[in-house]
Amino acid sequence: MGSSSRRLRAFKRWMRSQGIDFSDALQFTDDGEAISVRALCDLKVGDMVARIPKTTCLTVMTSGARDLIESAGLGGSLGLSVAVMYERSLGQSSPWAPYLHLLPPHESLPLLWSLHEVDSLLCGTELHKTVKEDKAIIYEDWKENILPLLDSQLPFNLNPNFFGVEQYLAARSLIASRSFAIDEFHGSGMVPLAD
Repeated sequence: MGSSSRRLRAFKRWMRSQGIDFSDALQFTDDGEAISVRALCDLKVGDMVARIPKTTCLTVMTSGARDLIESAGLGGSLGLSVAVMYERSLGQSSPWAPYLHLLPPHESLPLLWSLHEVDSLLCGTELHKTVKEDKAIIYEDWKENILPLLDSQLPFNLNPNFFGVEQYLAARSLIASRSFAIDEFHGSGMVPLAD
């Protein structure tokens, strides 16, 4: 079997080890680029599709960077972005490694396009100005909130290669397209299998 099916098997093993229960009616497919999930039969209201413990969700409260994020006063998507970047920086040592391995590096959103692409593809649209403004705001967020973490990182020893503006934008794109509101305690987070 190829590496793509290995990563899917690893993810399924990880889900079972974390207490994530999912219906036998679900079929997982790995096309090498993305994992898709589909129902093999019609599901009725009340059928259990999945049970996902909140502790398996990647949130500020469950991340190994919780103390760092809270001491920096980072909340919302800014805090969750740091949690995602931190767990990605840990590689195989992250408790979410099999899940993070399935995620794309980023989502293909206009926010991640180069300025040339934004100018050439969105010129004349409402989105053109909005994307340029959002990119500037997100850069300022990174500069004011993430960059200082690299200077005051003890005892976290943050790897700057995982906390650059590009990695921040990538984390924000994943959060924008995949995160869920979990509860008041956890806030929003990345929910394995549900996303």
